[in-house]
Amino acid sequence: MSPKPAWVGLTVLSIAVFGAITIEVAPIGLLPDIMTAFSVDKATAGLLVSMYAGLVAVSSVPLTRLTRHVARKPLLLVTLGIFSASNLWASVAGSFEVLVAARTLGGLAHALFFAVVIGYAARIAPEGQTGRAIALVATGTSIGIVLGLPAGTALGELIGWRFTFASLGILVGLCGVMAMTLLPPVSHDAEAGKQFVPGGGRLITIAGLAGLCFLGYYTLYTYVSPMLLDAGLPKAWLSAALVAFGIAGFIGIRVVAPHLDNRPFAFMVIVPATLVALQASIAIAYPALWPLLIVVFLWTGAFGPVNSTYQNVLVRVGKDNPEMAGAWINAMCNLGIGAGGALGGMIVMGASYAGAGLIGAGIIAIALAIAVFGRRALTVS
Repeated sequence: MSPKPAWVGLTVLSIAVFGAITIEVAPIGLLPDIMTAFSVDKATAGLLVSMYAGLVAVSSVPLTRLTRHVARKPLLLVTLGIFSASNLWASVAGSFEVLVAARTLGGLAHALFFAVVIGYAARIAPEGQTGRAIALVATGTSIGIVLGLPAGTALGELIGWRFTFASLGILVGLCGVMAMTLLPPVSHDAEAGKQFVPGGGRLITIAGLAGLCFLGYYTLYTYVSPMLLDAGLPKAWLSAALVAFGIAGFIGIRVVAPHLDNRPFAFMVIVPATLVALQASIAIAYPALWPLLIVVFLWTGAFGPVNSTYQNVLVRVGKDNPEMAGAWINAMCNLGIGAGGALGGMIVMGASYAGAGLIGAGIIAIALAIAVFGRRALTVS
């Protein structure tokens, strides 16, 4: 494939990823209105978020295997169509149970969508630029994180939670139209798709390292908002701070992306090492507000390229079946997010934010140590 159509297709995938991430995070800002609408408590309403992540974690691998015979472009379009339909269904839900069902449908689509997208990006990437291609698609994640939550919250306040879900459905529907029109089709080997773990133990190890980074990071990041407020940040500044952190992640991706193809393994050391140092520094800086803000900005910037770093190595290890490689990292990272939030909650309640930061840094250090001492087994060209 010539470079120009490839980069157009990769840009379309990045926009679709932005839509998918927005669907995942935007409802967080709608929970208060949903609680009022259906007379449910905070824990019950939180199922719309926690259940979604859990579904992604447990269904990515089996759904990817089940759909191995389906052509990639139609499969991608189907997942976007389901995304759209689930949000339109959510917008007219007459009960909380129906809303949960709609989010369940969306979570299943999400589980398959990201596996297909990672494989698609690897297949259409110009020769020798796989890492850069995956990083471009990953920018959709960063922009979704930057804009998704504040945009969903603002829309909810302006037009209500039902119209916000409807707007998200229309957004992803438009992404589907763009993909149908501009995304080049790709071929894939359905027989290779029989491999449950392409790349064997090495693939599981690398996906596990990504999961450890997410686990360690989200042990603290899940509670970054209350941590900053406890350090004295005015509540009116919190949204601006979160947007700034999202921008830092975007910058981190753009800084690392041009180098991923030349040094695919090196960043499995550089990125977690930087995270460990900065996350430990947060524990030292807390509760001094301005030093804390500076270190957190750098820390979120260092986390930005985590996905791209490990995905880049995984699709090389599992090159015969990059979708399944994507499914494994999708599952591991979502497990890391969920477990990190739970672990961090226990530490924050029993100790402090500094304790959560140090324990999380220790978890990431394990991923770093495995990469360093397992360099010979994990290195790929």
